[in-house]
Amino acid sequence: MSKKTNIRDFILRKKKRLEVLKHATKSSFSDITSKLEGSVKDPGLKSSLYLGRSLFNSAAWVSKSSMRLLKPIEPSFIEKKVFLAKESTQYILKRVREKKSISYKKATYADIFKAVFYDFEVSHLEKSYQKVSKVPEIDSSVLLVSGVLNEIFSTPAFERGAKYIRSTYGIKFDYCPTSGTKTTQENSNLIKKHLNELLADEDKKVWAFAFSKGGIDFLHFLKEHGDEFGPKIEGLSTVASPLLGSERVNHKILKLINNLHQLEKNAVYKFLDKHFDLLFKDFQKSLSSDFQEHWFSENYSFLPRNMFYTALALESNWVDSHVWMVLTKLFFQSKSKNDGIVDVEKALYPDYFQGINLGIMKGHHLIGTRSSDYVQEALIEAHIVLLNYLGLLR
Repeated sequence: MSKKTNIRDFILRKKKRLEVLKHATKSSFSDITSKLEGSVKDPGLKSSLYLGRSLFNSAAWVSKSSMRLLKPIEPSFIEKKVFLAKESTQYILKRVREKKSISYKKATYADIFKAVFYDFEVSHLEKSYQKVSKVPEIDSSVLLVSGVLNEIFSTPAFERGAKYIRSTYGIKFDYCPTSGTKTTQENSNLIKKHLNELLADEDKKVWAFAFSKGGIDFLHFLKEHGDEFGPKIEGLSTVASPLLGSERVNHKILKLINNLHQLEKNAVYKFLDKHFDLLFKDFQKSLSSDFQEHWFSENYSFLPRNMFYTALALESNWVDSHVWMVLTKLFFQSKSKNDGIVDVEKALYPDYFQGINLGIMKGHHLIGTRSSDYVQEALIEAHIVLLNYLGLLR
């Protein structure tokens, strides 16, 4: 590659990042204006909290976009371009594009997903790159299912990526109104209610794209109500979901805090627990590996088999992590590979379950937020291409 080409690509990358900054600024201004108007019309604690959240999230988005514009090109980006240039990678991409089979000896599902994801990711970051992959037309719409404490953020997890998919390919999306602090049983009921309304149209089908605890909530919903919805749910794809629970909930710090539950007979404790679910006792239980791993092994055979199940795990280092993920790595240290919240081995399906594991990709646990640098668009595109290639999503 010539020096002239390198300079041209560098300028194109900077232009792309400038576009991202402009979009962040415009969207943030619109969001803050809307919340400010709401606060003026209906002053109170709730509207003030919404405004404060909007200000914080918008400031984070604009500042991160500005920093990214100033940053030099990351070494990992160069590594991905080298990976894509390999003959073996081009073989995978072309076979997938042409809908031709690939021997498992040459590439696993994880290998194929990685190649397709990088192909899309680099195309988003460098305008001069000509991707091989092509997103097909599909009949289903994307159903986003968010995870823990998603209410802190301004939008559902991966909404930014889903909006791009809709505007570029005409693939519609919706999201479940689950709560990031409710138990799996409560969210399972919310999912059922929402899908009853969403799937009233006989011809409508959905593909569930669940993040973090949203994956657990949807599995519990499928176990209880999956057969009722039959072929209207094409499948479930989870990203960074603690399918077998999280060891973080069993951490000594939380165990120490949870000693307060010993005061459950106290009148003050009873009042707070009734109205505020003090320390989210039931919520923590539903995330615990002691509970969820046992639940999965006992209930996986009851999950509907007329749909597909895929799982993707994330892994991040200290230097790659979001500031909140750095704190979780500091206080909830783990010897296992993790994304700041979920250990990778807990985010993949066990061997006894016929799910499709898409491997481990680099990324921290907050890649689904609106302000994330992560190329969410490529992640959803890669899922659609692979699932369509396998004949699972049409």
